[in-house]
Amino acid sequence: MKSLRLGHNSLLHTIEQLQQVARSYNQAKPILRGLHEQLLNYFARQDQKILDQLYSFYIDDRSSYKLVEFLEHDLKDIKIKLLIFYDKHTGEVADMNARSFPLDFQKFLQEIINRMNVEEEYLFPLLEKLPKEN
Repeated sequence: MKSLRLGHNSLLHTIEQLQQVARSYNQAKPILRGLHEQLLNYFARQDQKILDQLYSFYIDDRSSYKLVEFLEHDLKDIKIKLLIFYDKHTGEVADMNARSFPLDFQKFLQEIINRMNVEEEYLFPLLEKLPKEN
């Protein structure tokens, strides 16, 4: 839980850096690589082990259980959007897509920010109720 909150802070810092150069693809490119790694590492922390713990703990609480299902599917969706965005803007044909970068980037950033807001509002409270591991 603590690592997820720290991950949020780190992601927000990188997002702020990127927003300052979002109009210039060439300036954003090096920071994008760092954000990609951060996002992959951050999403990896929300692994199947955590999901299984949530499912087990909330098995008798239908609304919380459904919320965990939603969070799992939403995470899969955001991972797909991450792959699509980075394939388009950091792959071999990235320079050809430089003109669409500012708009694509803003849409992608909004998706990431929305996910972080959902985590703050729903995932973190669910995680806080889990029994502490020794």
